[in-house]
Amino acid sequence: MSRYPRERKQATRERILSAAESLIKDRGPEAATVEAVMRRAGLTVGGFYGHFPSKEALAQEALLAGVERSFERMVAGLDVATPDVFARNLITRYLDQVDDPLSAACPLTLLLPDVARGEAGFREAFAERTGALVGRVEQRLPGVPGMERRDVALALFAMLAGGVSFARAAATLRGRRRIVNATRDGCLRLLGLPVREEGGVE
Repeated sequence: MSRYPRERKQATRERILSAAESLIKDRGPEAATVEAVMRRAGLTVGGFYGHFPSKEALAQEALLAGVERSFERMVAGLDVATPDVFARNLITRYLDQVDDPLSAACPLTLLLPDVARGEAGFREAFAERTGALVGRVEQRLPGVPGMERRDVALALFAMLAGGVSFARAAATLRGRRRIVNATRDGCLRLLGLPVREEGGVE
């Protein structure tokens, strides 16, 4: 059998996932109906169930895939960076999304309550896939005395995701910037890095 049908099916599936992720971020999970998702993807509703068994399954997969895509953007080009430079760039890139449209946001900053409300199987899948991403980061961060590397990475992502969510809700630009700066400084201090030093990819 030719690879083309399989590749076309995978490409179509990715279009549906991308459309679902965008709708969920823009309007919330309830607005991402099958009809709305397929319309945004430029596809007919009849083809949906050849890719996903239900709207719920689509929403869950869109969230997981979105987290993974966001992670890849955050670490792009940092393969040979030192721990200090890697950490500074990761922190800066994550916090910079505060000024981006919600459609470009890391799902962790928008949809964690939906994960908490999800069924046990979905929470387990979320834990497994996000745990794998944390595992890719933990050995690349500076060590923190008295903390396991896993705990350092978990604390860092909790601070970043929470900081971005909090900053987006700020009533003023000044408040947003203050939250972002405080989060950045807190992350750097967690890692034992100078607060006022700027880092780039080296």
